[in-house]
Amino acid sequence: MNEAFWRQSRVLVGGGCGFLGSYLVPELLKLGARVTVVDNLEHGSRTALQEFGDDVEFIEADLRDLAICDAVTRSKDAVINLAARAFGMEYSRSHNGEMLVHNLLCTLGVLDAARRNGVERLMIVSSSCVYPDDAPVPTPELPTFTGMPESVNEGYGWAKRIQELAGNYYAHDFGMKITTVRPFNPYGGKYLWGSEQKAHVIPALVKRILDGEDPLVVWGSGRQRRNFVHARDAVRLMLQVMERDVVAEPINIGFEDEVTIQELVALICDVAERHPKVVFDTRRPEGRFRKAAASGRLKDVVGIYRPEIDLRSGIREMVDWYFRTFR
Repeated sequence: MNEAFWRQSRVLVGGGCGFLGSYLVPELLKLGARVTVVDNLEHGSRTALQEFGDDVEFIEADLRDLAICDAVTRSKDAVINLAARAFGMEYSRSHNGEMLVHNLLCTLGVLDAARRNGVERLMIVSSSCVYPDDAPVPTPELPTFTGMPESVNEGYGWAKRIQELAGNYYAHDFGMKITTVRPFNPYGGKYLWGSEQKAHVIPALVKRILDGEDPLVVWGSGRQRRNFVHARDAVRLMLQVMERDVVAEPINIGFEDEVTIQELVALICDVAERHPKVVFDTRRPEGRFRKAAASGRLKDVVGIYRPEIDLRSGIREMVDWYFRTFR
């Protein structure tokens, strides 16, 4: 990463007390940025910033409030907005309206306030959920409105598509340097466990296995395949893409590697040293059968990047995090 690019840069991180923010903020601080975090703490925790003390300015506020958006974007050089409702498949598929409206409200106001206040750079943090169920795999950066978004995350996917569209318009209309990234399944420790219904696949499985669930019932066939990127690698890639001033062109944050859910469950059980009976319930939805990113455009922008944390090491981190959280 380019330390000179970030040194003394005034960076606003929306939703910086959440999961990805807990990895992004320390990376920005190491690069010498002056970081302000705004978070309503609905899905984040103030403890995510505790170790940084006065090195981070913290504002407890809601980015759905337009007056707040105006106030927090003043005198900023860059905005990275992670504020979102991003839940697991079980919750998202039955709350499409909520996922659409909330995610638009906490993003579009920030975008327009940044424009009014002369913020030069802004990152739209989109999602792999914008891609349709029948997208080719590995999935290249398809145009924003190709087919319908992922069916089990349809409302969330539409919100992210509209955010991308708004970012493209603002880049073209006002000359803003707007970067759009589409992360694929980031995971890691520091996860803020809530209800099991809202949890993402890896933390949900880690918690259920370590809670002693036996038999362990997993939705779908177990043959569905996913690419997972550790959050530390994901945020480092996001920052490198932002440094390059890639405007109005989405970039996947993910790779071609795939693991089946059956293999993932076996790996978690092995690392956790738990061995429940595993039952795959094919009567329940499993989402897209395969999700993996074509990383060609990412490599063109940042060069060859080898993830620092492999899946086994990341699962070990999550298991350790579970014990620090619940014991």
